[in-house]
Amino acid sequence: MRSAAAVVRTTLAAVALCALAAGCGGDSGAQSGTGGSGPSGSASGPGKPGRYSALPEPCGSVSESTLQRLLPDAAPEVYRGTPTETYDSGRRSGCTWQGTDPESGNTLRLTVDFERVISYDPQVSDDDQAELDFAARATEAGLPSPDAPEDPDAPGSPDAPQDGDDTGDDTGDGDAGGEADSDDAESGTDAGAATGTDSDGNPVPRDIGIGHDAYLDDRLSTTTTGAHRDVTVAFRSANVIATVHYTEITTRTGAPPESGPLQDGAQRVGRHLAGGFDD
Repeated sequence: MRSAAAVVRTTLAAVALCALAAGCGGDSGAQSGTGGSGPSGSASGPGKPGRYSALPEPCGSVSESTLQRLLPDAAPEVYRGTPTETYDSGRRSGCTWQGTDPESGNTLRLTVDFERVISYDPQVSDDDQAELDFAARATEAGLPSPDAPEDPDAPGSPDAPQDGDDTGDDTGDGDAGGEADSDDAESGTDAGAATGTDSDGNPVPRDIGIGHDAYLDDRLSTTTTGAHRDVTVAFRSANVIATVHYTEITTRTGAPPESGPLQDGAQRVGRHLAGGFDD
């Protein structure tokens, strides 16, 4: 049997070794990183989580009635859509539907894309990072930067003269307004709003009232064998950015796809998607 003195000596030696190794003691939480701060005492980890922690199921995000309107008389499998392949469906997801216009024979394609933004800056929340990302995307699409001074003579500006309008009133282009009158009363969209055109003849991108921030971009491309028009509606809801592409492709020369129906359809889908977020 060991003597009491031997037990005391053994205990003291163990305490001394523990202190030298700094493996024991009351601040072990800081060693394991559970104390909530880094070595300098600053906050660690990502910014404040965004409102949404998941994304909608993309191929079920658009109602069948809307799909039937935008892709009329398509086969049933068309309305089921084709999911976009992504590495992480919790961060990025999408779906595409494609059919043929029964009257013109043109190809019609609808695509939706969802992106859930996550900030890794402890000073920036997910929602704020999504706002920054969306602003950069809008500027890249051709909208003026939020920090840029407004040019009153720029196409699309409220003060800029519109084609065929020398009176300075705000009635805009008569054809554009007429094109929007009948369908806008039903859908509540501003597809026919007069915005002017850029140097390529495309309607100038413009802000629209969907979600927290939104814009519409209308692009026409022509070749010797046909043309395609792609209307993009992108909007942000908190930390989610949603993008809608509604495209018409023709393989015949002549009149290109019309702008009004595509703008109306893309906005219709955008508003439908925005309604799925609890804003």
